[in-house]
Amino acid sequence: MNDINAISSDTRTIRRLDVETPLGGVHLAGFVQKPDHRSVILGILSEYVGEPVTAADIVESKEDTRPKFPKLDFDVNWTHSDGYCVVAFGERGSLGMRIGVDLERYSPRRLHLAERFFSTDEADLIKSLMVSTEGSAEQGDERAAEQEFFRLWCRKESFYKCVGGEFFEGTLRRNMLKNPVHLDASDRSVHFVDLDGSAVGAPMKAALCLAVSRL
Repeated sequence: MNDINAISSDTRTIRRLDVETPLGGVHLAGFVQKPDHRSVILGILSEYVGEPVTAADIVESKEDTRPKFPKLDFDVNWTHSDGYCVVAFGERGSLGMRIGVDLERYSPRRLHLAERFFSTDEADLIKSLMVSTEGSAEQGDERAAEQEFFRLWCRKESFYKCVGGEFFEGTLRRNMLKNPVHLDASDRSVHFVDLDGSAVGAPMKAALCLAVSRL
C-alpha cells in the first residue's frame, strides 16, 4: 500500500491510498461526503484519466443500480458511511477486474444481527469473542466482536457490490471467513483487502473492505 499525500479539491481534503490486490492495483480516495460526493468523484476520475468525466458518463437503471462508466477502461465503485465517502477505481486498462468497496462505522448495537443473518460459523465466532473464559461479557471482548462483525459485514457488502446477485437471499448468509471466497458453479473468486477507515482519512472508527474479482 502506498499512502499518497492528501490533496484538496472543491474545498475538501481528499485522502488517497493505493492498494495492491492479488488481481492488480486499486486506487482509493476518501473525503467528506456532503454536499455533493458525485462531483468530487467525477473530479477525481477526470484528474486520473486526463479528460473530463461528467455525470452524463454515468449509466444507471432500475434493473441495475450499480453506477457504470462505459467510457472508462477500468471499474469504479464507491461507498459512504456517517458522512464520509470512499471511491475505489482500478488501473487504466483493467476492465477485466470488477471492484466492490464498503465502509461501515462501528456500532455495538448491530452485533445482534450476526446471529440472525450471518452464517453459523460467523455467528459462533462473534459470540465466542463476546464471552470471556469466565462466561461474562467484557469491554475488550465486545470491541473484538464489534471489529470482527464489521470486518465480515464489509466483506459481504463489498462482495455484493463486486459480483451482484441477491444480497439478503444470498450474500448476507454466505460464509465470508475465508479469503478468497469462491463463487458457486464458477471458476471466479472474490479476493478481499481488509482495512481500517483511518487509512483513507475517515474521522470515525470504521471498517473498510475492498473486494476484487475477474469478470
